[in-house]
Amino acid sequence: MIRSALTTAAFLALGAPAFANTFTFETAAPVDEGQVVAIGTVWLCEGTVCKGDLDRKKASVRDCKKIAKKAGEIISYGNSNSKLEADDIEACKKSAR
Repeated sequence: MIRSALTTAAFLALGAPAFANTFTFETAAPVDEGQVVAIGTVWLCEGTVCKGDLDRKKASVRDCKKIAKKAGEIISYGNSNSKLEADDIEACKKSAR
């Protein structure tokens, strides 16, 4: 009985992501489809604001550029702990579709 409980607990722990943070990006124009698939994440969008969970702690220009290729011009990107600065957003905008 204890062995099966430990096996179940181990399975659940291994099946969950190590950590996931909710990231948000905002586009210059509304997202028509209501979602964007980028960086292996389905971003759910309402108007110009999209949210998705990533297994990262910090926002990066690299990720922003990948999102911009799918979503268009990004005007903000980050999470509660890390947001891209204005110069990083400008670099990201160059990748917009």
